[in-house]
Amino acid sequence: MPLPVIQAYSVLNSANVKQTLLALYKVVLTVRKNLGNDVYQYNYTCIPPLAMTEGPPLLDTGFRVPLEELPNPKWILKVLQKLVVLQVNNALGKRPTEGSGLVSFSVTDGQEADMDLLNEKAQALEELDQQIQSAESDQDLEQVALKIAALTREISDELSPVDSSSVSFDISAAPESELEAQIREFEEQVAASESEDVSFSVPSGTEEPEGISDSLLAAFREAITSSGKLVELDEQQAASEEVSFSVDSLAAAPSLNDYNQLFTQISLPKISSRFQEDEVFAYMQVAGPNPLMIEQVGDGDPFVARLTQELPEGGYAKIIGTSDSLAAAVQEGRLYKADYSLLEGMKNGTFPDDQKYIYAPLGLFAVPPQGCSVRNLLPVAIQCQPGADCTGPVFTPLKRESWMVAKTIFQMADVNYHELVSHLGRTHLVIEPFVLATKRILPRTHRLRVLLDPHFEGTVLINYGSHTNLIAEKGGIDRLLASSIESDTEVAVKGAQSYLHHFNDVSFPKLLASRGVTNSAQLPEYPYRDDGFLIWNALHEWVSDYLRLCYTSDAQIVADADLQNWAKELVSHSGGRLENFGEDASGAIKTLDYLIDTVCSVIFIASAQHAAVNFPQNELMSYAPAFPLAVYSPAPTNPDESMDWMEWLPSLEKAGKQIQLCYLLGSVHYTQLGGYSKKQFTDSKVNAALGKFQNRLKDIEKEITKKNSSRVMPYKFLLPSQIPQSINI
Repeated sequence: MPLPVIQAYSVLNSANVKQTLLALYKVVLTVRKNLGNDVYQYNYTCIPPLAMTEGPPLLDTGFRVPLEELPNPKWILKVLQKLVVLQVNNALGKRPTEGSGLVSFSVTDGQEADMDLLNEKAQALEELDQQIQSAESDQDLEQVALKIAALTREISDELSPVDSSSVSFDISAAPESELEAQIREFEEQVAASESEDVSFSVPSGTEEPEGISDSLLAAFREAITSSGKLVELDEQQAASEEVSFSVDSLAAAPSLNDYNQLFTQISLPKISSRFQEDEVFAYMQVAGPNPLMIEQVGDGDPFVARLTQELPEGGYAKIIGTSDSLAAAVQEGRLYKADYSLLEGMKNGTFPDDQKYIYAPLGLFAVPPQGCSVRNLLPVAIQCQPGADCTGPVFTPLKRESWMVAKTIFQMADVNYHELVSHLGRTHLVIEPFVLATKRILPRTHRLRVLLDPHFEGTVLINYGSHTNLIAEKGGIDRLLASSIESDTEVAVKGAQSYLHHFNDVSFPKLLASRGVTNSAQLPEYPYRDDGFLIWNALHEWVSDYLRLCYTSDAQIVADADLQNWAKELVSHSGGRLENFGEDASGAIKTLDYLIDTVCSVIFIASAQHAAVNFPQNELMSYAPAFPLAVYSPAPTNPDESMDWMEWLPSLEKAGKQIQLCYLLGSVHYTQLGGYSKKQFTDSKVNAALGKFQNRLKDIEKEITKKNSSRVMPYKFLLPSQIPQSINI
């Protein structure tokens, strides 16, 4: 799971793609040789001052993680398959097609036939995901890896400017590529370390990881080197004036169709046809990538007071589409705001080559009154640059041209907040201290650790990527998001600390209550809330059933020295650095009820909460016109001016890179909530409780699927089948 995804944050040119493929092979060989040990150590300098994991480096991979954090072969193959699909999408996106809006010359019949064949093979590549998911042995994975290699070679043949009917694309006969040479060098280094008897310990009582068989290793190698051939072909095409085609050469003002044409083998997100609708724009606040912002507006809100004075008579009713007033909406609890003031003061970014702009907008939303046939959330107003005194220009749906610009700036702020705070800060970085404390303090046989371990799989490695490549100078965040990397890091840390320093207040129900959004009569349509409660309640019952089999009284909780040491580790300044954790100032856990709530919160964040903010990256955020990661013009100051909202969008080149980032991070599903291994629990009573939990998840799947048929758009991110056990991507 690690380096391919980690380095894909910066996979924006062919050289980086090759380095990603090389890193992937290093991971495979590292797993094959079981190179590592079981040391979990704290490091507070990775993303200061947060607690992160540091272990011994593994050869020249740069890994500083323990042996048991090395990835499962199935996970590695899933990532490789997605990387290849991305590369094919990129290659086909550069190929001339008639009517694409990207080129001005015609396409011959032969080229059309080639495209049909290419699309067929690319589709076959995409469909391999299901075969990987159902694979049960090394042999099954080996067959999939060989299929990836074969399909990639065939696609390279079709895309090659050389006549493939006369020149065979034979990897074995071709000169050694740069990627193959680097792979060979690493293999030699590993062999040398083995001959020097460089050994790594496996703790006593630990099952040695299964690793990867020689034949599966060979299949991985072939798939990776075949993918490298496709990358090299892309390099050759870019270097040739006759066949090169780059989005950089496009006109300065692309159309929406041009953005759509960036999706060749990757599905065009359905949001692309509806994102300009106000109802859909508001729906993203309750069912989008970041459905965590809206909060109920109370009496005396300064923004509402200002709007009451500035809106023309009947203006609010016209916006809502029915007889209503701001005062009535506030009185009845139907008015909500989304406040991005945490982003205020961030520095505008400039990397890699353009001036970007970050803003901290304030948005106002309302639900129509009782009696209306449709009571979905609707947008009322946006202030792009609110400031503490709420004096910035106000944009409303009454001014359609400037309104679209305001919505674009608002969505930019939302996805920046999403990536830095809701996603990275409040899931990835919050869970890592729990991983460290659990692995360091609790014995492997401790029943709390037995429950938690599956929910921590992969988190340390993917977080390693956060501080080495993602939240790093010239990394993916620096390149694509709106602010400077220094500001991004500061905001991500603030996001993590807002949970780590107030842990007793961050359970799913408490967070919803704190924002005043639990009342379904006031806010009828909130899929994240409604589906989330189904998952929370089922998970809480499972955790309660499990822990009540481990402990029968509060006295046993207090007497469990390992559990109490775990809690002390979490709150220690030389440990997890949590605050407001436990049932007294020392962080002690005194009751079974508290332990159940705490463990449920940890598992919910690691599974359902992460799924809710991670997987929309592919299905929604990969489409830049709807969710620009940055805007490239200053915010307007006059709502009455005529303006074209598309001038604020990223270029097609940057939109293509956004696809790469969001598709990879949002398309790898590995493991499923409730899908523990058969060896995880040995107590028959636990298995009975687990069976009840799994059956409840099946019922929830049906319930959410039924609800989705009548929603503005289906909300799939909290379907139990779509929730991984842990943060592993």
